[in-house]
Amino acid sequence: MIFHTPKLYIDEFVGVSNRFETLPLAFAIQKAYGHEIILDWHELDSFMVGGTKRGKVGMLARLGAQRIRQCDRALFDTLGDKKVILRSLDGPDELLNPIYLETARRIKLTSPLAESIRRSFAKLKGRPVVGVHVRHGDYELGDENIYRVDREWPAVPIWWYAQTMLAIKKVQPNVAFFLSSTGDPRAFRELYEGFDVISLDALSPYTYKGADHASTVNPVADMFALGCCPVILATPISGYSHWAANVFGSASDCIVPMSEATRDDPRRGLVRLYGARLPRWRAAGYTGSDTLALGGQFADIDFGRSADLKWL
Repeated sequence: MIFHTPKLYIDEFVGVSNRFETLPLAFAIQKAYGHEIILDWHELDSFMVGGTKRGKVGMLARLGAQRIRQCDRALFDTLGDKKVILRSLDGPDELLNPIYLETARRIKLTSPLAESIRRSFAKLKGRPVVGVHVRHGDYELGDENIYRVDREWPAVPIWWYAQTMLAIKKVQPNVAFFLSSTGDPRAFRELYEGFDVISLDALSPYTYKGADHASTVNPVADMFALGCCPVILATPISGYSHWAANVFGSASDCIVPMSEATRDDPRRGLVRLYGARLPRWRAAGYTGSDTLALGGQFADIDFGRSADLKWL
């Protein structure tokens, strides 16, 4: 009797950080049923995922496949030898929570990109650093004078980052900032005025997702570099901020704008969710759960820490 290894495919149905969120479920399925995990991702020339292979989700792969967009335990228990196209960012807590960080350790950046990160942070010569993640593009600004969570993907106004950077500099005068962003980091001029700011020199080869997702800097390397920062001014809800702060490397303190933040009342919050999965991070962004209001202070955040590069 010939036994065939069942296949599990993940295609480019969302951006790369959200695709990372499908991997714990994929490995849980593999552990339970022996599926071969096949990734159809452009960015696999920037990193590799141990225990997977690269392939195409073509017509033959789609033929007879079960498409999974949401996966509870009842559905998980039926997968057995089924061919799967996986598009679920969530799954049974009891299966995914124990392997979440373990799964992230399977993702390895290529050596040239890791070296680019080391080279960029070496310019700081051990100075304290704070990461800044500006997610615009498909994240939209409403009223630019106020941050409101009144849409699915709310962008953070640039003034909020600039004011928070200035407040941090008053506490830690020799701090430098690492800027990660959609588009061209240099376009955010307000974030360079009076601050020492660095970004990566690794250019992005990826244009397939369109203008809303386009970046000058390689987005994978940029996310890994952001993950080296012990403190991050994050974009709430963004899976990119989440993976950098709460999954890659060691734990990062996230400073985020709280809903109704204005120039006169920038309303900052502190989120520490290292090891938690994306749904909990997104709940914090939408509802304010797991968020400590900072007021005009910074609680016990240590701004004297330099970049952590040991995990690259």
